[in-house]
Amino acid sequence: MWWRTIWIIAAYWLLSAHFLRYDQVYLTGIFALAPLGILLKHSLVMRLLQVVLFVCIFAVWGVTTVETIQMRIAQEVPWIRLAAIMGGVMIFTLGSILCGNGILRLRIQNARWRTSPIR
Repeated sequence: MWWRTIWIIAAYWLLSAHFLRYDQVYLTGIFALAPLGILLKHSLVMRLLQVVLFVCIFAVWGVTTVETIQMRIAQEVPWIRLAAIMGGVMIFTLGSILCGNGILRLRIQNARWRTSPIR
């Protein structure tokens, strides 16, 4: 379960670094501290973290990808590598959402085990 947590933290810190690049200090702080919500054992907190990551795939990474590709095309410089890198970032973020599902599944299994009459 620890590697799933690291994936989610890395995805949020990547978003935080993106906002830091554009001098949006408040969003940088929010996204840097948001993974602390994983410490809370409530499933709604994990779902909220997943929804934020899903929205950021399109609202942050998608918009950034389109804007930077348009800028590179206008400057007549190669843009395919940029598109591949940004696609990888979006897939990484999607993978971190799936890691959140794994964390929730493990928490449910552990809760069932603790309350099991067999134990």
